[in-house]
Amino acid sequence: MQNRATLGIKIRSTITWVLVCALIPVYNLIGYALFGLSPKKKHKILTSWGRIFTFFGKYICGVDYEVIGKENLIAGPAILASNHQSTWETMAFNVLLPQHVWILKRELTKIPFFGWTLKILSPIAIDRSQRTASVQQILSQSEVRIKEDFWILVFPEGTRLAPGVDQPYKTGVSRMALHLQVPVVPIAHNAGHIMPRRSFWIYPGKVTIRIGKPIYPDGLNTEELTNKIKTAIVTELKIMGED
Repeated sequence: MQNRATLGIKIRSTITWVLVCALIPVYNLIGYALFGLSPKKKHKILTSWGRIFTFFGKYICGVDYEVIGKENLIAGPAILASNHQSTWETMAFNVLLPQHVWILKRELTKIPFFGWTLKILSPIAIDRSQRTASVQQILSQSEVRIKEDFWILVFPEGTRLAPGVDQPYKTGVSRMALHLQVPVVPIAHNAGHIMPRRSFWIYPGKVTIRIGKPIYPDGLNTEELTNKIKTAIVTELKIMGED
């Protein structure tokens, strides 16, 4: 069913974004004030911004959520592989999942205040214009992040997709798992219904997050591991009725 942006939804969405965005310069200052702390301590403090976003989303916009399968979050660190539908999961996962870093375009770290704070969060920032070099960047930086006890969040679809849209998975997550010899924990969600891609409006509803059993790379090649990850995520989506 198509979401309809009523006046109430527009007002509540606008209030939420204004409140959340107003905090960006504040968090930027906090980030610089944390100089000297370990990457994980800085990360934990700064990602509380995601907790605030999730709180406003729930109590202003009416977005509730449930997490199923927490028992599958093994003693990490490991790689989290999730479908990607909206901005919601990017921020809310900071609250709901183990401490993790993102793989993102280096250009994002240059955005005033937002990007500057993002850089302090120890992301794996790559130059996508240099494809071969970016693969090596991901592998080398992921080694550092794992040693720092971070998990790594990857969206193997490569971009946000509307619910029900299928796209081949990129092999980067498998290459990383094989290189690091760490398991991949598949995650599926339906956040695209409450915050469609490229939409400013936040619709009331409930987001379901399903965490699947970890997939170990032992004995698998890149293609086989990629297929197993996709199958696991698609299976969880089907359980939710998201074909």
